[in-house]
Amino acid sequence: MIDYYLRLVDLPRSVEGVSVPNNDGSFDIYINSLLSPARRQEILEHELNHIRQEHFYLDMPISLMERQANGEHVNVVLHPPEGFLPCFYSEASLSHWLQTLCAQQHLDLSTLYL
Repeated sequence: MIDYYLRLVDLPRSVEGVSVPNNDGSFDIYINSLLSPARRQEILEHELNHIRQEHFYLDMPISLMERQANGEHVNVVLHPPEGFLPCFYSEASLSHWLQTLCAQQHLDLSTLYL
């Protein structure tokens, strides 16, 4: 389950929505109040996709994150940059990361010693 707070705010027309992670693992999602209700829903789904895909904790080009949040399959390897450790705010996000990493490396998660 994703904990988030949805906020409708006046943003510049070029900004439809933005998400911000909080220290407690929840997110603030800001949606432009100038958008139609249907477009607001689309933007909310887009922002939730960023959260589901753990984009806030990956070293990945923004262009790829945007494509992935729009539903496009993007093949990326989830390794942190050298000298950095990945940070997980919940066991669920760690589990998702491990499952994705194992799938990319064609490994069986049940064979890992954790």
